[in-house]
Amino acid sequence: IAILAAILFPVFAAAKVAAKQTAIISNAKQMALAQLIYATDNEDHFTPSMGYRGGWNMPSWVTLQMPYMKTVGIVMDSFTPAQITDNPFVLNSQWAMPSRLGASDWCAGSCRFGTYNTMTLDTITNGETWGREGVGGVWKDTSKWMTWASYGYKSSYPSLSTTAVARPADQILIHQGNTADNQWHQDWSPDEAARWWGDAVFNLWGNKNATTGPSGRIRASEPTPETGWPDGLCVQAGTDGHVWAEKWTSLVGGRVGLPGDGNGHMKYFAPSID
Repeated sequence: IAILAAILFPVFAAAKVAAKQTAIISNAKQMALAQLIYATDNEDHFTPSMGYRGGWNMPSWVTLQMPYMKTVGIVMDSFTPAQITDNPFVLNSQWAMPSRLGASDWCAGSCRFGTYNTMTLDTITNGETWGREGVGGVWKDTSKWMTWASYGYKSSYPSLSTTAVARPADQILIHQGNTADNQWHQDWSPDEAARWWGDAVFNLWGNKNATTGPSGRIRASEPTPETGWPDGLCVQAGTDGHVWAEKWTSLVGGRVGLPGDGNGHMKYFAPSID
């Protein structure tokens, strides 16, 4: 019996992990479809990444999509200890919808991938700084007191439409993340995204208000010796609705060029670049 148990238990454990990963991919597909259905009802535009009604009232894209997703269980991560009964920060930080650069008062055109961390330049961008952008817009009621998370945003800026994305299969719509909008608009360093996007030790067990991607929690709690980055799998959905899993360094390491711009742009975060 002991020998059989020693043989079978690792198999059972691996099967359980695979089942959870499949559930996450399935949930991502449902969220992507909900976004596309939302767009058909709202003049072809995706949901905003975030909205601010004053104070800590912050309806995110998760909230706006709920009539189409029907259940909050879709956003839950089967690897994390987070529960549906946890605070809204936990519910809103399991998946992210990167915001548009133009929605920011702070970044303008200056927030670029490869600017803040020399390790990014050395191991990912090969010495270049890349443009990066999402598809989500933002809105806020400026007549009310705003939480710090809204400060970098303009009062109103639309999301992109489904037809405005140059490469729908490549452009990321949503992905596993730490905050509903990644906070890129606040000049938060996109170079440090690995700490939030794939490094469990840094985040989940140190902060009950946030969580990171599941495969990162399993396999990327420490930096890899080859790159110095945590490199777990991330699950994301493109603006065309398809879903895939990819290692973090590969996901942020893709580049697309722009005529006249030698620096290029992040492949998966450049919706206007063909």
